[in-house]
Amino acid sequence: MPKITRKINAAIIIFTLASLLVNVVFDFFAVRKILSETYDTFLTQIAYTGASYFKGDKLAYYSTEGTNSDEYKDCLIKLANLTENTDISFLYVCIPEMPDCKSKTYVFNVVNSKLRNKYNPYKPGYKDDTGDVSAARHKRLMEQGGHEVDTAIFTHLGARKRITLALRNSKGKNVGVICVEKQLDAVNEILKNYLHIDLFFAPLTSLIFFLLFGAFISKRFVAPIISITKEANEFASHDAHFSDKLKAIHSNDEIETLARSIEKMGIDIQIYIKDLMRVTGEKERISAELSVASGIQAGMLPKNFSPYQDHPGIQLYASMKAAKEVGGDFYDFFWTGKNKLWLVMGDVSGKGVPAAMFMVIAKALIRNAATLDYEPSEICERVNNQLCKENEQGLFVTCWLACVDLASGKMKFANAAHNPPVLFDGSEYKFLTQKSGIMLAAMDNSQYEEHEIQLKKGSRLFLYTDGVTEAQNKDKRLFGEGLLLSAMAKTAALSAKETVQLINEEVDRFAAGEPQADDITTLCFEFDDFSASQDKEKVLRVAADDQKLPEVIDFIKSSLPANVSDDVSNKLELAAEEIFVNISHYAYQTKGEAEVFVEFPKDDTIRVAFADWGKEFNPLETPDPDFEQSADERRLGGFGIYLTKKFMDKVEYRREDGKNFLTIEKTLA
Repeated sequence: MPKITRKINAAIIIFTLASLLVNVVFDFFAVRKILSETYDTFLTQIAYTGASYFKGDKLAYYSTEGTNSDEYKDCLIKLANLTENTDISFLYVCIPEMPDCKSKTYVFNVVNSKLRNKYNPYKPGYKDDTGDVSAARHKRLMEQGGHEVDTAIFTHLGARKRITLALRNSKGKNVGVICVEKQLDAVNEILKNYLHIDLFFAPLTSLIFFLLFGAFISKRFVAPIISITKEANEFASHDAHFSDKLKAIHSNDEIETLARSIEKMGIDIQIYIKDLMRVTGEKERISAELSVASGIQAGMLPKNFSPYQDHPGIQLYASMKAAKEVGGDFYDFFWTGKNKLWLVMGDVSGKGVPAAMFMVIAKALIRNAATLDYEPSEICERVNNQLCKENEQGLFVTCWLACVDLASGKMKFANAAHNPPVLFDGSEYKFLTQKSGIMLAAMDNSQYEEHEIQLKKGSRLFLYTDGVTEAQNKDKRLFGEGLLLSAMAKTAALSAKETVQLINEEVDRFAAGEPQADDITTLCFEFDDFSASQDKEKVLRVAADDQKLPEVIDFIKSSLPANVSDDVSNKLELAAEEIFVNISHYAYQTKGEAEVFVEFPKDDTIRVAFADWGKEFNPLETPDPDFEQSADERRLGGFGIYLTKKFMDKVEYRREDGKNFLTIEKTLA
């Protein structure tokens, strides 16, 4: 066998074995890391989703007497569905006992149905001791907030991963933790099978490759090189032109006659390959990071569109189409309280990752300020000052935000240099062109004006970014506000979702295949039914005490629609005062309680019922005052209930289950 053949075969074997070993080790840890990071993100999202199903203020109540409430049962069902649908193993919510968190009280405990033959869930209110490691983790979360990840792979209990997240109440205090755990037995199995398969098939594949490649090299390269070497020796013996070059080679094998001629080419190729691998690797890394960033950005935008069980009278839908992998546009909608809906549309200057990061900060600051009960103009001022700090990139945000009171239809809004929304008020489509302020993050201490309008039944609001109106076709013409209004005129019979889809289709049709130059973000909100946004029944339970009268009056008045006349409101207040004062003075010998029920049996009628557990008494049996008698002769009392009967359309009394019920009805028109 020629020397070059032996050297080539030896090199192939060594290189193949080394590559095999490196690839097996590298791939094993790469697969393990990817699986771990994937489950980190997956379980963290589940923990935050589970935490959104209930309020931190209710944890203590749930752990004691609240387990029979519909609210608790609804939360438990949602958590159980979340556990089954995502195939996690356990999910529990508990209240660690401070300061050392050595024990905890379970509030919710859900076990996947696949594991119930091995584990039984703890009942709410059950107290259990906590291990030192878990206790330390709970203590950190209760003191510092946030979440922690606990991972174990290749343990005697199998692979598992756990995410523990701190829960806050409405005041921002950490009041408990939610823990999501998934047993990752499949991970161990995947890694073990991977090693077995890799170690078995890789050598076999390498052997086949060696045999085929060795035969190929011998046939196609070794034989020709030997022939060239002989020719070169003959040329040298005859004092050929290559004689001096051949004598300068000292590698002691057949390929030495070609080494110098291909040396420079080999060096150049090596440099080129290194540069190519570096550039290709960098592009792949950037592409992967942008793909992850795009997924994160899309995940931060709300996707829970209408219908809503508590607010069947509204429609919401939104979409965002980024011009690049990630964009600077954003939309948001959320509730603060039961009936306050916030709508936000923003556009960050610039594109790509910097704009996306700035968008995340702006969106979070706006939502945080809204939860603190600031008005829209105040939110713009606060967020503007916060974004101006350390804004080294010189980015800014245009933003339009509004707060809609779903109980009254009133909408307060402010505009920070954003495109004016389109409003349909039942008769025409028009832009809300009220005075705008400067964009956010442009100048410290900027002032923003607040506006207020009254929405009607059927009112529709369409929010968008300049990617809609500035979309271009091949002739460089803009879509513009005129075409937007024309497109909106086609949406009268469409839902909010269909409206957004139609506008996007109109923009695409106008662009006719031209590349998208800017992010296109749209949101449609429709106020379909005013009465559907109100609670059909509200209940207030208070002590039967005169000092609670203002609370009762406020409770009734807050339930009234915004368009109720002062005359109707005042008559309801007088009747409520008369009835509640009578309960507080005469129903009980000592202390007692009263309940007030407000409901709307018809859209234009309010019914208020007062209940107490005092002695049986029907005030309607009290004779009406005789106004023909003089003031001295007239019997005292009865005048208040007389006015109540005169002011109300209907007044009824009944005794039921040991309670007095006095009900009044009044037409609101």
